[in-house]
Amino acid sequence: MNTDETLDLLRQFVAMHTENGNEKVVADLIDGIFKKAGIASKVLPFEDDPTRANLVAEIGHGKPVLCVTGHMDTVSAQQEGWLRDPFTLTEEGDMFYGRGVTDMKGGLAAIVAAMVNLKAHESQMHGTVRFLATAGEEVGMPGARRLHEQGYMKDVDALLVGEPSGYSIIYATKGELNLNIRMKGKAAHSSMPDAGINAVEAIVEFLTSLKTCILDAARGVTSADLGDTVFNIDVIRGGRQVNAIPESASAEINIRIIPELSNKEILAVLDEEVAKFNENHKASVSYDVTMDIVPVIGPKDSKLSSIVKSVGERHLRSQGNTAPIPVIGVSGGTDGSELLRDAPRDTAYVVFGPGNRTMHCINESLPKSVFFDFIEMYNEIFDEYLGINQ
Repeated sequence: MNTDETLDLLRQFVAMHTENGNEKVVADLIDGIFKKAGIASKVLPFEDDPTRANLVAEIGHGKPVLCVTGHMDTVSAQQEGWLRDPFTLTEEGDMFYGRGVTDMKGGLAAIVAAMVNLKAHESQMHGTVRFLATAGEEVGMPGARRLHEQGYMKDVDALLVGEPSGYSIIYATKGELNLNIRMKGKAAHSSMPDAGINAVEAIVEFLTSLKTCILDAARGVTSADLGDTVFNIDVIRGGRQVNAIPESASAEINIRIIPELSNKEILAVLDEEVAKFNENHKASVSYDVTMDIVPVIGPKDSKLSSIVKSVGERHLRSQGNTAPIPVIGVSGGTDGSELLRDAPRDTAYVVFGPGNRTMHCINESLPKSVFFDFIEMYNEIFDEYLGINQ
């Protein structure tokens, strides 16, 4: 794909409203591009929601199998605070602005462009590139889970995730627990608080105790690859009006998981706290798990990681930067948690994609130079991994 075609593709991606859903429109667009280029491709709609879909495409045949993945959804983008329309790709100087340009429609467009470019060299390939475009990475990872269940990872030797890393190689990502906490109290007039049970006060007390207990369990438990457990209370809801004792309240919690303190161990602490609270309080608390994904740690010295590091450092040197590319673990999660759920421990796992720290932020941005550089780097990574021109 030439520069104008790739830019137009990114523009179309940003214009598509795929905030936690509606990914089939993106999948259909990619499918059309691939079919025009002669790339084997298919859209896999969700059985329970025809507006959602994954896409699978392949070039080449045989081993090794390099799986490349990117997600088609974004987080929401309320207009308030945006200086530009979040669903119009805006170019200012060396920057792109728009919802998803960093996380991760920029990476998605770069992968699609590199796949089209790779097709011209298919006869020289020694192996297979399988592209998985997923739905729902931002909430629950249902797309990646379906692809894993459908067997698309069974023969994979290495996984390259196009999530935003910038000029860093990510080899380890934390797991994640998202919890919806519900508190049930009793309504009353605010002039007679003793006649009611204040659910807001109760949930604040419960959350304070829960945070203390989980951080106590995490104290001194750290991962050499991923650091410490992270606990966040991100959403609280409760009360209907200022002169009424609230009968219900809810909260959403996000916990970032390391292998040394597992999802199951965290949930055991939660269960103990729920039981203790319900035994000693008039209010009652319950919860749902809305996301449960495990940490992923790949080998630092895999063939894929070595190739990505070599290609990336070569590009940085051409820009006058001689610093080595760091190989790091991060708190963020990726579809790799589902795709590699039962993969061999030595399966290569690399996150490497265009982006910066504006993911999920108002006025999300991406440097143009980084976007186009990653297309070239993906081209070179594919060539070197598959032995083209060797």
